[in-house]
Amino acid sequence: MRPAPGRWCLPEPASRLEYLSRQLLGGLGLDTDGRLLYNHMVFKPNGYVMNSSERLNAIFAALADPTRRAILARLALGDASVRELARPFAMSQPAISKHLKVLERARLISRGRDAQRRPRRLEAKPLAEITDWLENYRRFWEGNFQRLDALLDDLKTRESRRQRRNSKGESQ
Repeated sequence: MRPAPGRWCLPEPASRLEYLSRQLLGGLGLDTDGRLLYNHMVFKPNGYVMNSSERLNAIFAALADPTRRAILARLALGDASVRELARPFAMSQPAISKHLKVLERARLISRGRDAQRRPRRLEAKPLAEITDWLENYRRFWEGNFQRLDALLDDLKTRESRRQRRNSKGESQ
């Protein structure tokens, strides 16, 4: 039985209290014992060296957002300032800056210096890492498609032989 909208679906009041305390403490970045927690996908100390898996996670997380993909597409045309990058979007400059920080953490873009400007530029190395990672899967699927093509060719050959035999038998 589904609970009515806005109603608790937990079975007993003690569970509700435990649930609420976990939600409240978790929202504050504390565990149930009051120890400080942080989301490892969001916070990394400066100078933290990511391993290969973490780099791929950061890159895919950055590419998951359409605004960030549009920013990368714009940077593929050349360097641009934050103001130039924010122009096509209906969002504030701080919101664009947050997207840029995500892209910088994933090392998809870098920040240059040109007098008072801080132009951003696209970095190709992380995209090459993704391409290398995806290449293994491309080869896997390419092999599967080749086997499927061979099977379909074999089935067509068998079907055409069967039709020729049937047409010879009917003509005699």
